[in-house]
Parts: sequence; structure tokens; C-alpha cells
Amino acid sequence: MSTRPSTLFTDIDWQAAGKQVGHAWLPHSAHDDAWGAVALPLAVIRGERPGPTVLMTGAIHGDEYEGPIVINELIRALQPAQVAGRLILMPAANAPAMRAHARVSPLDGRNLARVFPGNPYGTPTEQIAAFIHDVLFPQCDAYIDLHAGGSSLFIEESAQVVVMPALAPATRERAEAMARWFGARYTVITDNMGDPRTSCGAAADLGLAAIAAEMGANGSISPTGVQRTRECVARVLAGLGVVSGEGLKPAPASRRVRMVRGGNLLCPADGWFEPLHALGTPVRAGEVAGRLHRLDEPSAVPREIAFAVSGTVYSQRTFGIARQGNSLCVLIEDAGEVA
Repeated sequence: MSTRPSTLFTDIDWQAAGKQVGHAWLPHSAHDDAWGAVALPLAVIRGERPGPTVLMTGAIHGDEYEGPIVINELIRALQPAQVAGRLILMPAANAPAMRAHARVSPLDGRNLARVFPGNPYGTPTEQIAAFIHDVLFPQCDAYIDLHAGGSSLFIEESAQVVVMPALAPATRERAEAMARWFGARYTVITDNMGDPRTSCGAAADLGLAAIAAEMGANGSISPTGVQRTRECVARVLAGLGVVSGEGLKPAPASRRVRMVRGGNLLCPADGWFEPLHALGTPVRAGEVAGRLHRLDEPSAVPREIAFAVSGTVYSQRTFGIARQGNSLCVLIEDAGEVA
């Protein structure tokens, strides 16, 4: 465990046998509740056989729902006799944001995936990050973080392997094996565009094998996304040796890619963006990505925006309206070794 104290407390006994379903509690003194606390759902299933400890989180962003649905299914269905090792399941890590259908927390406006390793005496979101980083990560052998694009993104189904400078080769290979077992359409090798503040970036910095999956889009709940999440989670848990893989279909081949340097196309001005290419489309540098319209000025000619580099469209903005600096799309390319 970390030497940093945690402000969060829990009714979970980390060493107890069997299945426990409870909460972590985040103290929060609000205008209408001076000594209250925010409930973060939490479950631990300690199996009857030895094995690894695996952490799975959902709703790091509160508008991404496929992960929480599947994690809650595991909490209800799995029994200790079916588990080797221990599962720590946190279906709504950013519960305040999930209740608000928002990417960021309504308590402090912070993005849980951009504040790791957190601060035990910081804002509520920073305190949640510190609890995950300081209390949960040190207990674990592997970490699975389930995402779904959120309200602002259409994104290809993928499992991201976050590569940080301190990541040992053996740990990276373990994470890539997890992505292969997961079996999403793409396996994305990424350094998070140099940003270490995500949960998987922080896990990688600690030497923990981790993947972050994107299994839905646009803040909705996709029937296909939920079913694919069920299948992929079952395979990776079986690959890690936590549950039986009996009856599971083999993982399909996953295309190993990386984000293209310079491939995050940012909006140059305010307007309404008309994309010209669907997800999965190969594009070339200099090709027109789309048109930026000024819909409130009928005589204004739309501005053509070109790709700066070549690649394949991995994600795309869902909203038609775009502000200067918004990400319009992100490109990927087939991956050799990460530079």
C-alpha cells in the first residue's frame, strides 16, 4: 500500500474470503450535507483457488455505460467457487459523473482520466484517483479499464496498451497478451500522446500490466457494444487465469496499430464540421478531411480542412458544432515498434 493516506473509506475487507459487495465512500461536505459522503460501488470476489488479483473499472468517464453494465453482471453472477485469485470490481469509478451523464465530475469539473496519480487531499476527483492509485493498484497483478468513447466520440472498438518510459518489457508483453485475449478489432499501442495522467498510464508507471478498452460511442448504450464487452472481458479474465475459459470462442485477430504522430486533427476555428470520411477509412496527407461551415452566415464558403498526415480514421467527433481546438478525428497506422 502507498504511504499516502486515503480520505476514502470502505466497508470492504480486502483479505476476507468469499464475495463482498459494498462501497468506497468519498467524504464530501456540500451546502446541503455538511458531513456527507459520495458512494462509489465496489465489490471483491476472492476465489477458492490461488491466482492473480485483477482490478476492473468502469465509468472513469460518466457517460460511458457498456463497462458498468458488464461489471455489474459479473458482480451478480460470479461466485467464489468460479474464481481463482481475486477480482476487485469498481463499476462506477466516477459515480458522480455517471449520475450526471457527464464525462467530468459535477463536483469539481475534473476529468478522472486526467488527474492520476491523484491527491488524497485534493478535489473529489483527485481523491478518487488517489484511492485507485494508492489503495487498489498496489494490490493488483493486472488492470482492465472499460471505456466507451463517451458523448463526444465515435470510436473504433479497441483495446489500448499504454506504453510509458518506465514500463518493463515483460510487463508490456503481458499487457499486449491481455489485449490479444480481449480480441477487440484494434489493439492500439499508445503513449496517450505523452500524457501520463490516465489510469492506465499511472498503472504502467507502477509496472502494472493494463489495458483500456473502447467498446461503445456517443454516450449511448449499444447492444453490440454490451455483447462484445461481455465476450472480450470473459476472454481476458480466462487468459489471466481468473475464470474458466470453457465454452469461449477464440479471440479474433486484432489489428495492431498506433496513433499517428500529428494525427489528432484539431478544429482551427469555430463552426460546424462536416466530415467526409467514415471510421476505418484510410486517408492520405493533404486529403480533405471535411468542411467547416458557418451555418449562420449563408454566403460564407465552407472552409476545407485537410489531413496533415496519412493514416486510418480511428475516432471522430460526434457533435456537428465544433469549437477551435476540438478534436475532429484521430488517425492510426499499423504499428511496428513504438518509437
